[in-house]
Amino acid sequence: MPSLLSRPRLVPSIDVAGCEAVKLVRGVPGTGLRLGDPRRLVLLWHSLGATVLHIVDLDGAARGRPSRCVLELVEWAKRETGATIQLGGGLRSIDALEEAHSAGADRLVVASAWLRRPEFLQEAVDALGPGVLVPAVEEHWDALPATSAWRSREPMTLAEAVKQAASTRGIWGLFYTQVFHEGEQRGVDLHRAARLARQAREAGAPRLAYSGGIAGPRDLELLAAMGYDEAVAGMALYTWRLNPLGIL
Repeated sequence: MPSLLSRPRLVPSIDVAGCEAVKLVRGVPGTGLRLGDPRRLVLLWHSLGATVLHIVDLDGAARGRPSRCVLELVEWAKRETGATIQLGGGLRSIDALEEAHSAGADRLVVASAWLRRPEFLQEAVDALGPGVLVPAVEEHWDALPATSAWRSREPMTLAEAVKQAASTRGIWGLFYTQVFHEGEQRGVDLHRAARLARQAREAGAPRLAYSGGIAGPRDLELLAAMGYDEAVAGMALYTWRLNPLGIL
């Protein structure tokens, strides 16, 4: 178990809608921040030391297929920075996953497709190879996993989803999001995060990543103590509640 003074790797999030970088609150369109050219943010975070970038295709999540401008962004970001690119949003078929991987995405975050058809996870790992697929569990207040661009819930319980995903051989790890306060900077719901981390490790998850509501450095220390390997932050970085200097 990491010490309380350690931190998970901090991963900046670049969310894209209409080819523009944005940060939404709880995934609601029209809320939050408009941040302009996502390429500028790629270069900013890379220049400050980020070795992993988390790109979210919001249009892809809504439409169920990757958007062309985000695939082009991934290709450009990989070429210009060499950073590890993690992509999520609209990856609901093997063809979409392979297209995104070919564009330069090193890790692919998948939620809706496998929650609706759990065998999709192993099929995707078999197609892409080990260490690429990142199954996501996105939690609402009612502790049910979120799907369909965060607008609906699956009847599978959170514990069932964690066990199914974490035990799939060949995944990079598990990606957990507290959707119910994403972008609000209210801090991590520690009880839920600790419970999920325990369940994921017991089920055999090789790694754990967290996102949702991070408010500052203390959240990162607490996530490390729970066993999270990476923490994806967006709003806290863009509002400077979380100073990236020296911790990226």
